[in-house]
Order: sequence, then C-alpha cells, then structure tokens
Amino acid sequence: MDNWFAMRVTYRREMKVKAEMDSLGVPAFVPMRRIMQKGIRLKNTLEPAIHNLIFIHATEERMQMLKKSRPELQYMMRQMNGKMEKIIVPDRQMDDFMKVCLTSPGFVEIVPAELVQFKPGQEVMVVSGPLSGIRGYFQRIEGHRAKRLIVTIPGACAATVEVRAEDVTPVN
Repeated sequence: MDNWFAMRVTYRREMKVKAEMDSLGVPAFVPMRRIMQKGIRLKNTLEPAIHNLIFIHATEERMQMLKKSRPELQYMMRQMNGKMEKIIVPDRQMDDFMKVCLTSPGFVEIVPAELVQFKPGQEVMVVSGPLSGIRGYFQRIEGHRAKRLIVTIPGACAATVEVRAEDVTPVN
C-alpha cells in the first residue's frame, strides 16, 4: 500500500530529488512559497518553503529502494509512544495540506513543526471557496490579525492560510 513519507533531503537538494521522483513516476510534493526576488527588476518566483523537506508517495519497499539509491534521502522521525517512528501522512491529510499549499502559494505560510505550538482546539471544515472540503484548525496565530486555518503534518510542518469565519463550520 502506498503511503506519504515525510523525508529530509541533505544540502537543499529537494527540487533535484523531486525532479528525479517525477522522472521515475513516483509522486512527490515540495511545499513552495512565493517570494519577490530583487535584482535589476523585481521577479516573482517560487522556492521551497522549508528547505530539505519533501513528501514522497510510495510503498515501504519502494521507499527503501529509493533510499538505497539516493543517500541524500532520510526518513523524518518523531517520538510516538516512547519510541521513534517514521512520519507517515494519511492520504486525506496530505491531500488537504497540498490543496492549501497549491491554492494560494502567495498567502500560505509554511512553518516547521517545532514552531507549531497551538492548543488543540475545535476542528473545522471549510464549506465554501477554493479550499472547500479541507479540514484543519481555525484560530488566531501570533503575528496575524485574522484567524487562520491550520493544516498540520504532525512532526513535519504546518500550512496556515487566512480564511473567513463564515467559510468554516465545526466538525463533530
């Protein structure tokens, strides 16, 4: 069965590894952010939001083969029940995360897991707009005036985007 694996890539090679995965037909995702690059002219470009992070969709056996042939790939791990486990992201959660990241990369903020320190609150689902159907948490984040939708990948990162309160409904 295919799973989404959160992986570390050494030396900022995430885009190179993504291109390799694409050429092999292995789905991979790198969260991107839009930046204004200064130079002779201002240039609007995309760059990885968190360097050295990539998500790869493969079976456990295929992932092991990919790791053997690419030593720059390393599993991201987190402490679960007193032991270290690989971060495996459920398909629904990864779909929501990718949809948030791809819908509006100029307005999405991607933060490393260690910076996501919110108290578990009411889970909500977006019911209208381009993010309709996405589940996450709706709350105010330090440094932002409006409440934001937070979609987390525990142990890896979180994507936050501003949504209107009337566009979300609590999930029971």
